Amino acid sequence: MSKIFDIFDYFGIDDYFTSDSMIIGSCPIHQGDNNQAFNINIDPSSEYYGAWFCNTKHCHNNAGNDILALVNGLLNTKSHKAYSFREVLRFAKEFTKGVIADSNMVSGSTDALSKILEKNAKTKVSGKHTRKQVRERLVIPCEFYLSRGYSPEALDEFDVGTCEDPKSEMYKRAVFPIYDEGDEYMIGCVGRTICEDQRKWINKKGFNKSSFLYNYGKAIKHIDKSSTIILVEGQGDVIRLYEAGILNAVGIFGSHLSDSQEFLLQKSGALNVVIMTDSDDAGQRCRDEIKEKLQYSFNIYDVITPSNDIGDMTIEQINEIIKPQMKGLY
Repeated sequence: MSKIFDIFDYFGIDDYFTSDSMIIGSCPIHQGDNNQAFNINIDPSSEYYGAWFCNTKHCHNNAGNDILALVNGLLNTKSHKAYSFREVLRFAKEFTKGVIADSNMVSGSTDALSKILEKNAKTKVSGKHTRKQVRERLVIPCEFYLSRGYSPEALDEFDVGTCEDPKSEMYKRAVFPIYDEGDEYMIGCVGRTICEDQRKWINKKGFNKSSFLYNYGKAIKHIDKSSTIILVEGQGDVIRLYEAGILNAVGIFGSHLSDSQEFLLQKSGALNVVIMTDSDDAGQRCRDEIKEKLQYSFNIYDVITPSNDIGDMTIEQINEIIKPQMKGLY
């Protein structure tokens, strides 16, 4: 267990509890009364080990979400004065005798801090292609998904198109671009075959889908407004809900929620998570897994879908069956 608990004792923080991977409690920076607002990852196997965030006032946005930034915020709150970076380092080094926490955590040096910052920024990929450039390379809207009942307006909104470049790895595929958190630059894409190819789905080379959520950048303002994030499995599910006026849904690219994706949920500031995975066996296992992972961090809502795939539902079915289960959550 890391020495973060010694830091909590030093600053008089006692309003928290722990799960297997998280410390959860009231935010000690703005000193609010929401006992699930503050989260810090204490799972040494996670790439986000040591990352913290405030779900209500987003205190982590002011200085960063690594351990030294947390210590800085606690010092400022306790003394009501601003501390310089050098002063924070000195405090951390003296307090921990050179080790602020076990193994991979900050050790009171700028080199160690750089490593932590690099680790916490793993999913912040700089996009090389703007939306305009992406659209120029695809035939939008994608005919394959038009034939499946998706509207041209929705496919255009999400830049879903067909790749007709024989030199591209996405040739003869329906392409779903994935954009960054600002919804400006492409960080990767996934492609569904529309011809005879045993590989139904492929990812763009170098793109790790488990580190991202589909539609996160577009949905974030609606997540903030509703305090709710909706989890679905696939890109088509997100787009179908969008057509029905449900704008705060994100896709997990399958039936497993990774640690990196869990971190993005925490970072979104949502208080509520709606689980809307498919109704097959894999979808049910995914529901159970998500509930277990997030039960201490969010209010969990389980929406039952009669269809195996939300993307196969009509807008009328969503209005009649899904929306009544989601009052106030979108």
